Amino acid sequence: MDIVRYIHAADLHLDTPFQGLAREAAQSGHLSRIMQDATFTALERLFRFCEEKRPDFLVLAGDIYNQENYSAKAQLALRDGCRRLDALGIRVFMAHGNHDPLSSRLTAIHWPENVTVFGPDVESRLLEKDGRPLALIHGISHAGSRENRNLAQLFRRDDTQDVFQLGVLHCTVEGETKSDRYAPCSLDDLRRSRLDAWALGHIHQRRQWEEETFIAYSGNAQGLHINETGPRGCLLVTACPREGGWRCESEFLRLGPVEWQKLDLPLDAVDSLDALEDRLTRLLEESARALDGSCEAIIARVTLTGRTPLDEQLRKAEVCADLQERLLHLAANSPRIWLKDLLVETRPLLDEAEYRRREDLLGETMRLIDEMRRHPEQFAELGETALAPLFAHARMRKALAPPDTEESRRLLDEAQRLCIDMLEVR
Repeated sequence: MDIVRYIHAADLHLDTPFQGLAREAAQSGHLSRIMQDATFTALERLFRFCEEKRPDFLVLAGDIYNQENYSAKAQLALRDGCRRLDALGIRVFMAHGNHDPLSSRLTAIHWPENVTVFGPDVESRLLEKDGRPLALIHGISHAGSRENRNLAQLFRRDDTQDVFQLGVLHCTVEGETKSDRYAPCSLDDLRRSRLDAWALGHIHQRRQWEEETFIAYSGNAQGLHINETGPRGCLLVTACPREGGWRCESEFLRLGPVEWQKLDLPLDAVDSLDALEDRLTRLLEESARALDGSCEAIIARVTLTGRTPLDEQLRKAEVCADLQERLLHLAANSPRIWLKDLLVETRPLLDEAEYRRREDLLGETMRLIDEMRRHPEQFAELGETALAPLFAHARMRKALAPPDTEESRRLLDEAQRLCIDMLEVR
């Protein structure tokens, strides 16, 4: 049996605008153009990697474009890229997901001969190389935008074909926290199919499981908002035959030209706005320099932390707005830098030990907060009781997720700050 090499990409969301950016970002000249073209730049890089690496085939595991932002431009760009791969003899296997179900396709587009678009039932396509069977690719597409069936249970290995067998599916594997859980399944469902590997879409974070069956999410090709930080791209997978099966290894290939980042800036002992501006500028420029040359821009959220005499000033929205405006010049750097927002989690410069010794309401509150920090399970129990009516509400339960450990810590820090502000006699 021959080695099999394929590129696995998913969730390109072509022609989808970035979320949560201020109007100024959309008017920032060349940076604006980079943002608008980012998903198409990722697509172009995908086809260039295929031309450079010459895999046996390309897999696209759903949500290639958005039904909500129905785009002929996106589908025509995809078709043009597939034509380029057709000229090189590279096959393309495409499964549709919840954002681009079969019902949303442009029927007027004719795909080249190298493209297989999987239908609403599991289909299997044999790939040959030099006249010999090389791989069998099984796939299914979402027929509509609300696919709730366990599609993984429909896949079965074809025992008549002694070749590498891959499943292509847009789904939510158990344990993933994504709220829109379409085509839900478990890892056991995937493994019971007895396929050698799976190329999955829908979860935008890169994941993989390698025990016996190689199961992978490639993540999305370009981050779309501040909660999709870090480099985004696709996987080049090499499957080598071994006794009783196949061993798969993956290599990450960066596609997204724009990287979202969350950065922390401690302000302990920083007592002037000019010093803060210098530190903020240095943090952003150093973060940009640490990236490879394929990154054209970063969009950053900076969280200000620590004890500082600037705490009271930073709580004024206009101060943070002025700081952001002063850093607009960084959008002309290479890579370009856009400060999306500043989160203020600083605390005033004070002697907490002195507060704890006080025999008044503030002192008792500070001691109680300390107790909650030492015993986070007590704080979690208190929060669960307090928030129970909120999460018992049917609509709110769908819109909100209970705070995790990090969020609970921040809530406690913020509660302490508010108590000091409100209870301290000034």
